[in-house]
Amino acid sequence: MPKAKVYLDITFMVNFIMDFVILLAAGRLSGSIIHYPRIIVSASLGAVYACASMLWHSSLAYSMPVKLGFSLLLVFIAFYPSECHRFIKQLIYFYCISLFAAGAAIALPNLVSTSGGGASSSFLWLAGAAFLVIVLGLTGGKYLAARIVPGILTFDVEMCFDDLRCTGCGFLDTGNSLRDPLTNRPVLVAEYSLLKDCLPQDFQQAIEAGTNENEVFERLSGSGWASRLRLIPYQSIGQTNGILLGIRADEVLVYAARKSISHYGLVVALYLGRLSADDSYRMLIPAEVVEK
Repeated sequence: MPKAKVYLDITFMVNFIMDFVILLAAGRLSGSIIHYPRIIVSASLGAVYACASMLWHSSLAYSMPVKLGFSLLLVFIAFYPSECHRFIKQLIYFYCISLFAAGAAIALPNLVSTSGGGASSSFLWLAGAAFLVIVLGLTGGKYLAARIVPGILTFDVEMCFDDLRCTGCGFLDTGNSLRDPLTNRPVLVAEYSLLKDCLPQDFQQAIEAGTNENEVFERLSGSGWASRLRLIPYQSIGQTNGILLGIRADEVLVYAARKSISHYGLVVALYLGRLSADDSYRMLIPAEVVEK
């Protein structure tokens, strides 16, 4: 029986294109700075790895742990993340887009049958890969950003104040850099309407009647919960010296996958508006809280 021909140039080209597009899409969706030379180097390494797998069949070198480790290396080379939470976000986008592209690539040969083989079918596969590049660039990224990734980055959160508990859905916000000025620990942000039932009546009245956070803070300085109060400074576009009113929780529980992550004494900043237009989440969770 004749041996199957291996076209390394086509294999390299196809894998380079797919790796390049996936890395580029992951970088743009994760808000990373794009360095094309890094992405080219990373995609080239991925293509070399794919070619090597067709020439040398080593159960160890191409086992699942090694493949996962190599994918981590590719993402690290492409983006050189300075912080762990950014690396995690880049990996999430990379794997989501990879799964999308792989599923489409498997489906294409079944939808388009060819009588030939060898180089002709490989060129058809390359044409299919080019088609995937267009689909992924135009629609895949937007769909992931709007549907799939938010589902991965949301967590159920439970906050405890004395004997009262408030629960809601939080979104992992890697750009949340709010800190408690007294402890320098990360600060969660929650809609006031979510925490309202956990707050004493005098708190609710002061917050709803106050014109700004400083006024509310002064009104509540003599209350039984005065020791829980914090003023959290923040900066945003158009707001250089903003202030959020924060309340220290006894315990914050974040339910991630099959485990719960517990934090004691974290401050929750109150936001009077809505954090999500469709109410898909009502809290912003700093990455440090989930990384514990």
